Amino acid sequence: MRKISSLSAVVVACTLALAGCGGDDDSTPVPIPPQPTLTTITEANAAQVSSVVYQAASVLFEVASSSGVLPIGVVASGTSASPGSGLGLVSFAAAQLKAVTSRTLPSASVAVGAVYQETFACSGGGTVTERFDDADNSGGESIGDSLTLTFANCTEEGQTANGVLSFKLTAISGAAIGGQATFGNFVLNDGTDEIRADGGFNLTITQNPGVSEVYDIAGERLVSALNGDEHTLTGFSGSAARDFALGTVTYTFKGGVSDSSNGIAVNAETVKAFVANTLDDYPGSGALRSIGAGNSQALLEAVSSTLVRISADPDGDGIFTAPVEWSWSALEALPD
Repeated sequence: MRKISSLSAVVVACTLALAGCGGDDDSTPVPIPPQPTLTTITEANAAQVSSVVYQAASVLFEVASSSGVLPIGVVASGTSASPGSGLGLVSFAAAQLKAVTSRTLPSASVAVGAVYQETFACSGGGTVTERFDDADNSGGESIGDSLTLTFANCTEEGQTANGVLSFKLTAISGAAIGGQATFGNFVLNDGTDEIRADGGFNLTITQNPGVSEVYDIAGERLVSALNGDEHTLTGFSGSAARDFALGTVTYTFKGGVSDSSNGIAVNAETVKAFVANTLDDYPGSGALRSIGAGNSQALLEAVSSTLVRISADPDGDGIFTAPVEWSWSALEALPD
């Protein structure tokens, strides 16, 4: 799986404990469980901790080719002909939101709260049903309206989606689109990797066509499973900016990350923004700090798109061990 080729590796993908996002269900959100006990970071586990945080992040922000001409109603996160296509949930959600809000709605009832629903065939098989709740009956998308996409073995560009993705619009203008995105029993599979997600995050897309595209996300709790390995994000925020002229993506992240499969729970933040070339699998520069119990720390520093350095501060006194160099691919394989 390409871990950061496109839009950023910093926040896992998706599963807020139903924070009332999207759809037309205004029920009380599910209470957020207690925070996990932080892991004590040592020189021995610093690389594994850094790998878990990095991978958790990469599930969300892998968004190289979510721009461009999008099919009406159905869109995957990338195209096989475009470098950096991947399973990023932010990429997938952003592509769907842009596609749905770019087309003209069919005429409907003049009653306030009109509902539009239509089922589309996916190019590789399966269907997606699109439901739009026009809360103010404006005849178009506006803040407060809700969009729901229900995927049934919908295959587009080599990726098969099942489950529900919904939005409650929070911003819509010429330059920005935003929504509270919620995944329900959602599964995205590209034949090699599989992401499962339940829950959501706030997403804002700011576009300068042909020049740049910025994705901002934030959430209180988010859970996802990548090939069965479960990650949880808490109190997180992240941003990824794509520069079309330079062919780069710059991204940052801050929040809690835990991995129940490997027994790791830390807080993390980028201390230097990652910068990745959209043709590469990994960032060529940037630094990510993980903070565990007793202020113990691990520092991940990108040396190039193939090499990375890991150092540790077990005592939390600001004194780090000598950095150990890893290949990105070897570091990525550690949690397995």
